[in-house]
Amino acid sequence: MLGGINNELFFQGFGGFFVLIFFIYFLKWAFPTKKDPAAKAERKAIKKSLRALKRK
Repeated sequence: MLGGINNELFFQGFGGFFVLIFFIYFLKWAFPTKKDPAAKAERKAIKKSLRALKRK
């Protein structure tokens, strides 16, 4: 009986490890880094439009 419990805990922890790796890659995909050229250009355009709105 105890051997089964230990195996269950081991496999549960091992499964959590893979879920954590999946979660890390999902977050990297969902939120681009600041080095992303497309996101950088978009932020620059937003800042430019905000400056233009403040001048009016």
